[in-house]
Amino acid sequence: MSAKRIHREEYLYLPALTHNAAIIAWGAFFFKVEAKDGKEKWEKLDDDDLAKRADGRKQSIGESSEAYAAKATVFVTEVGSGNEQKIEVEATNHAVVQGLKPDTEYTFRVVMRGKNGKGSEWAAGPLRDWHFDGSEGVMRVCDHGYENRFHTFPAQDTDAANLTFAVIGDFGRGVKKPPKLPQCQRQVAEALEAAYDQHRFRFILATGDIIYAKTFLKIITGGASGDEDDDWFYTYFQPYRYLLNRVPVFPVIGNHDDDDNEKSGDRDQIYDNLYLPTQFRELRDAQDANLESGLFYRFHYGAEIEFVCLDTSKGEDGKCSIEHLQNQDFINRAFSIVTQPRWRIPFSHHPAFCAGPQHGGLKELRRLFEQRSSTAGIRVTFSGHEHNFQYSLADGIAHFLTGGGGKYRESRPKDFADAKTQVWGGNDEGHFLLVEITGEQMKVTPIGHLADGQLRHIRINHVAGQQLSPPFLVS
Repeated sequence: MSAKRIHREEYLYLPALTHNAAIIAWGAFFFKVEAKDGKEKWEKLDDDDLAKRADGRKQSIGESSEAYAAKATVFVTEVGSGNEQKIEVEATNHAVVQGLKPDTEYTFRVVMRGKNGKGSEWAAGPLRDWHFDGSEGVMRVCDHGYENRFHTFPAQDTDAANLTFAVIGDFGRGVKKPPKLPQCQRQVAEALEAAYDQHRFRFILATGDIIYAKTFLKIITGGASGDEDDDWFYTYFQPYRYLLNRVPVFPVIGNHDDDDNEKSGDRDQIYDNLYLPTQFRELRDAQDANLESGLFYRFHYGAEIEFVCLDTSKGEDGKCSIEHLQNQDFINRAFSIVTQPRWRIPFSHHPAFCAGPQHGGLKELRRLFEQRSSTAGIRVTFSGHEHNFQYSLADGIAHFLTGGGGKYRESRPKDFADAKTQVWGGNDEGHFLLVEITGEQMKVTPIGHLADGQLRHIRINHVAGQQLSPPFLVS
């Protein structure tokens, strides 16, 4: 005899954060569990199965998902003072928290309240994480829970001289199966979490191709990945579970995330699950984003550090989004010569300079930087797309390519002269970048897989000029 049940695993995350506000969100993923002969078989429910097996719901996480309770109360407590703010919401799975202090640490918890008024804390545990029993994946009870704690950004009129952040790209391969190189999302995610524990980076830049691992069902039906909530479990919410509730992720659109490439709703799903419209409607200046004709936005960390997200995907006319007329107002504002912060940092999926071996640089992006660098104060850029690490130096701008977050490319790049490559690596392991700004200097370190639980940088191959080794300095 076998016994069957449905398991709901609850998740918390922090999709947005500024100097005085945050979005706290929650959701869940559902599993069909069958116990037979002393063993359990776990199968994650597809979105199409939720209506039949999970109380008729259509979505499980994100801004448009059906509410899990009639009301929810979010408690946000200032660390040190103990001052508590209480936010009550109805018919939604998120809360917008306003009136926070700049550069201040907070804790939070979420309590669901039913029609009878009784409350229960969301994701209080015991939590289960995806592990392997041999080759079979199961949701196994873990020995720790959420540490729901975040640190607001400095005020926008404050000269914040120091900042540490992480950059990771092309990571959406998933952790459903046991690690088998060159797929490496689990190993890189473990190193990323260890880096947070040591360095307390303040946020993550995601340089595209966030969700693109296909399930067997989608392969045989011709469906795309990333356009439904269930696609996000193995590729996003589970690998980075204990980071997403503490630091926000700032995404760009990759070619595997784009509707035109996969003929899917991937872009809409990214907007929905990461609350991008809400961020720029309620937390940030609406002039700092253009979400209608691409994913373009900028955000500040204090007064002297600014990040600019550029959408390098192609529109229906085949042109790169940064060349579309309707995006020029944003680009002009973002690269204004009127204001020049100490650090103005563009990030995109496609790189301006790339030595391959599979992809080259994007000429439209290269042209944009050539036109703007001298007047807009651009000194460094970050991108993904190619599944390795590359550092190029062109016209005084340092270009860092990081695309090894989920699968690395074992073949070697070759077009070094055109790409103005200084060093490269990441063809034998996955990686992410740890970036540290101290005043006028930036340090960039490509971090590989953990070795005996310790952080270490990847092996570096030199091309030209001075024989550099990590960290790479930009000043």
